[in-house]
Amino acid sequence: MRKRNLKKCMAALLLGALLVPSLLGCSKTDTTVKTGVDSKTEESGKKEVIVAMLPKFKGENYFDACKIGAEEAADELGITLFYDGPSQDQATNQKQVDILEGWIAQKVNVIIVSPNDPTAIAPTLKKAQAAGIKVVTFDADAQEDARDLFVNQITAEAAAKGLLDAAARDLKEKGYGDSQKANIALVSSSGTDANQTAWQAAMNELLATDAYKFMVIKNEETDVYFPGTDETKVNSECATLISRMGEGEDKIQAAIGLSSMATPALGAQYQSASSKPNKDKVSLTGLATPNALKTYIKDEGNPLNTGVLWNCMDLGYLAVQSGYQLVTGDITSDSSSIEAGRLGKKEIHDKMCVLGDALVFDVTTVDGFDY
Repeated sequence: MRKRNLKKCMAALLLGALLVPSLLGCSKTDTTVKTGVDSKTEESGKKEVIVAMLPKFKGENYFDACKIGAEEAADELGITLFYDGPSQDQATNQKQVDILEGWIAQKVNVIIVSPNDPTAIAPTLKKAQAAGIKVVTFDADAQEDARDLFVNQITAEAAAKGLLDAAARDLKEKGYGDSQKANIALVSSSGTDANQTAWQAAMNELLATDAYKFMVIKNEETDVYFPGTDETKVNSECATLISRMGEGEDKIQAAIGLSSMATPALGAQYQSASSKPNKDKVSLTGLATPNALKTYIKDEGNPLNTGVLWNCMDLGYLAVQSGYQLVTGDITSDSSSIEAGRLGKKEIHDKMCVLGDALVFDVTTVDGFDY
């Protein structure tokens, strides 16, 4: 089957155009060891600011892209950026806490963190706040009273709509709709991720509406997977899900990945499966970077036709801009907006700053991105 061109891709094309200046502005500094202050900071008389950024884990292209944007903002502002995190196979709350404790002892000015567990990490974030350190969450939130600001890549409603729209378009082109329902399954991560929990709740609400009621999660106990962040387990559970896909009421017709590890694993496990469900009767999609899905999207024999995300570089850039401005006093937790450098004005509501809407990419647009 020939890959289809999705309508309404203007948002993707516009965001793609932003990537060129983002890449040109990337830092060449090793941020894991950078100390001291840029000479232009000394000359301008600005206060030295040390920003410490902690992703869920390192060594994966989603957070690598966030790091590029963070470095761009740090270079632009003339500040020091520390960047560290656990490996993918050790992405636990305790590993994050160990790193945070070191930064608290170093008395950094602001900590920017994507929590693996929003509740378990809260006491350590409150300890940082008590030490006078500003705390910003990005990508995933912590308890509201444990951070000063949440830089959210997208609202739960927008993420849910983007994911379901991508799946619905593909399923309808394959014959599903009001007269033929489609069973869907979700692949999340650990079950403690605040964003993924919110996205799933928003998806459940949309699935109850007329526009999406032909898609059904028959049994959340068996059709929502929580493999965590261990790559071996993610691949294993995605392989199991692929084996359950096909035609018929007892089969799964669409699988949606809610994490940047799950979605490419779905594409890879379909590709390597010895017994594949008919690609014209099943659909794969989900959240991941364009580079992580490019191979599968461009493979006409793979039913993974679309991906859903946002500009990861812009997310890292906005997080560092926000952390810096909290330290300098340009914004506070109660501010209603921020002037975020090249991103312009971003609104802040209830201590949350949202980057933007969902980005859906397909075979016609995936080559326009470099992350």
